[in-house]
Amino acid sequence: MATTTAVLLMILKQSPPLVVQTDPDAAEHVAEKMAQLQLSMQSGQRHSASLNEAEVNRWIRDNLAVASRHEAQQAGIVVPAGRAVTEREAQSSMQDIRMHLTGNQLQAYARFIIYGKEVSLQLDGTLETQNGRIRLRPTAAKIGSLPIPSFTLDRIVRELFDSPQNREQFQLPPEIESVRIENSSLVIDTR
Repeated sequence: MATTTAVLLMILKQSPPLVVQTDPDAAEHVAEKMAQLQLSMQSGQRHSASLNEAEVNRWIRDNLAVASRHEAQQAGIVVPAGRAVTEREAQSSMQDIRMHLTGNQLQAYARFIIYGKEVSLQLDGTLETQNGRIRLRPTAAKIGSLPIPSFTLDRIVRELFDSPQNREQFQLPPEIESVRIENSSLVIDTR
């Protein structure tokens, strides 16, 4: 009982959010770079787009459903016993998501509401492209302040990326050759 309580408390003790770079012009830069990437894909020309940390975080904010604190509290997401949270429900409860890029590594931080409780998740690793799919190679992770053992983390990530129902979600468009973190930037190469 004491172990279960300690684990639960560690999960509920939030990790501090990652400090990430910001740039007031990031939205404009992302729009320009994505337009160039789209144009190169349409014309069949090789192109490499590089997004810095501020631009990656701006793109995430603009393209993922991140609920405001009020919306997340209002959602409350009550899930009956024996039923998993759906992707839509998880997205509607997302309060914060951030990416920190260092060298060829990324740190992802997310804070969300699940079963009415605020929980944080931090995941560290590298991105790679295999057989036309993007894949994460994790190096560390924690839920709240509870570290996830590497053997458990590897199994979870492998199941996530290799499961038949998720394979399509990680499929890159045929025009994209690779996606990776390089020199603290997200690099997207076209064919």
